[in-house]
Amino acid sequence: MTGRHPWFGTDELPPPARIGAEELRQTFVHAMRDVGFNGAQVATRPLTVPPASAAELYAASARLTALLRRAILAAGRNREERMAALAVDETLHPLFIDDRREERHCACMARPDVVIGADGPQFLEVNVGGAVGGAVHTHVLTRTWRRLHADGPDGGRLPFRSHSLFAERRRLFESVCAESGAERGVALLGTVRDLPGVHGTRYFDLEVEHLRRHGFAAEFFEPEDLYHGHGADGRFRYPVGLRHFTVAEWRHHGIDLAPVRRALDAGCLFLAPQTAYLVSNKKVLGWVSEGRPWMTGAEREFVRRYLPWTRVTGDREVVWHGRTYGLGELLVRRRESFVLKKAVGMCGDGVLLGPSTDPAVWADAVESAVREEDSVAQEYVEPGRCAAGLTDGTEAGTRQTTIAPLLGPYIVAGRPAGCLVRFFASGESGIVSMYGHGALVNVLVSS
Repeated sequence: MTGRHPWFGTDELPPPARIGAEELRQTFVHAMRDVGFNGAQVATRPLTVPPASAAELYAASARLTALLRRAILAAGRNREERMAALAVDETLHPLFIDDRREERHCACMARPDVVIGADGPQFLEVNVGGAVGGAVHTHVLTRTWRRLHADGPDGGRLPFRSHSLFAERRRLFESVCAESGAERGVALLGTVRDLPGVHGTRYFDLEVEHLRRHGFAAEFFEPEDLYHGHGADGRFRYPVGLRHFTVAEWRHHGIDLAPVRRALDAGCLFLAPQTAYLVSNKKVLGWVSEGRPWMTGAEREFVRRYLPWTRVTGDREVVWHGRTYGLGELLVRRRESFVLKKAVGMCGDGVLLGPSTDPAVWADAVESAVREEDSVAQEYVEPGRCAAGLTDGTEAGTRQTTIAPLLGPYIVAGRPAGCLVRFFASGESGIVSMYGHGALVNVLVSS
């Protein structure tokens, strides 16, 4: 798929008025300071798509997230049965709260990874939880594009429509506080140790400042400082929190989770709760792709339309394009048609693209995945291309090009909340993550 895909439309937003290439680059370098940003090259405009395309992307994202939530909740009567169905390591899920709140809020925040295939959006995975990367980048990039274009010749009338991730999260926090009858207060819990190349706390402070501007009490905590959040009565001073970490990452850093457990027991609801990390397990994506007994015909058709063929690995037979195969044999014989992914993984770790993997390496990985039953196999989707403008800050280094974007639409409480765009300046496709692999970032808006 080498041409520009019609899903992206044909309108190309002009660069902001009255600003040169170096000023534009420096504007983004300054706006994105200390949040983890490669400013050697920047986009000259946001990725702009027709309103119908944006609406389709967000609606499909919300619907698929809801299906995954239903799939994990239907997999067992309680957390123990659900973890058993996934065959996950229970020690990686030590921070559960009561089942009612777990189930209610487990899919309150999500960011799918989406490419535009031959027939439109194709969902490669769905990242669920408060620790999903790129949220702050999406907020700052969107805000900066809005400011740059509001300063243009149209008297502040923006030539595009966008969503605010921080505003949608704020509405979620507000509703949770209102339900419990608590004063509006949010604790952001994370650590700079999770952010490569970042040393200060601006990444977290930006959202704290946003919440305070809208009448919330808000505070950022490193895990070792969490005890400061408790009042004299032992209760936690903030009724709701943003859980900006994963257990695996913090164990890698040697961070003690006991203060988090104490804050949960003292009344703070950290969103998204522990069950979110079961929802985001890629085996759940495989279950939905293969079909569950409770799924309606309309739900199965929706999945066929938007989700590439995905199966949990194991020594078993599968049906692919109307024929029955042994899964391992199929993956080895048709390497170019598939991707292997660990069921639990982040930032592109544990992902092998069949078309670009050495056959011997691929065969070994397939054998391991079939034996361990710890992965999913997914049909490879070649990403559609679109136009983009890039600059390195010089006129000579400002160019129009074609890219293969990976879209990350955020969904908060079922509502659109902005869309991250990651891509390689070379126009190639491949494994893209927030940190590493050399990808650039932008945001998607609608014209």
